[in-house]
This record gives sequence, structure tokens and C-alpha cells, in this order.
Amino acid sequence: MIETTIELSLPADVAAALWSHVRGEINREERVKSVLAIGLFAEGAISLARAASLARMNRFEFAMHLKRIGLPAYEYTQTEYEEDLAFIASMEADQG
Repeated sequence: MIETTIELSLPADVAAALWSHVRGEINREERVKSVLAIGLFAEGAISLARAASLARMNRFEFAMHLKRIGLPAYEYTQTEYEEDLAFIASMEADQG
């Protein structure tokens, strides 16, 4: 994989907020990559698999991380919900 190095200047309070959530073994570069992965995934700019890879997690771990911070890992539309309800109703009618 080809990588690009980016130098970034941040206001001190933003940098402090970014580093305030650094826990355990994660270093600053990994923290920035994780935050970037979340943002790019939330925008729809990269896939779940690519975001997980950037954050150095597997897809399940990344999906659980998104859940912990209140973001959906998968889009579930109103149409899909209505189709699921119709399917459940048809299954119940077949059994009843």
C-alpha cells in the first residue's frame, strides 16, 4: 500500500481533545487514523472494511466501536424496515 505523510496544524484545544481519549497502547498516529476512519466512513467516503483497516481493527470491532460512539455501521432504510415487517407478517400468516 502506498502511503502519504501529512503534516497538520491544529488549535491547541482541538489537539488536547484529540489526545484526551488516547488510551492504553494506542499512539497519537493511531488515534488520528481512527478518528479519520470514523469521519470518512460517516461521510460515506470509504467503506466499512476500508475504515476498519485504517483504524487497525477488523470489521466487527470497528462496527462495535461505531455503536459505542452512537454511529450506525450499516444503513437500514425505511423501505427495508417495511419489507421486513411484511415478511414477518407473511411468515406469521403461513404459521397461523
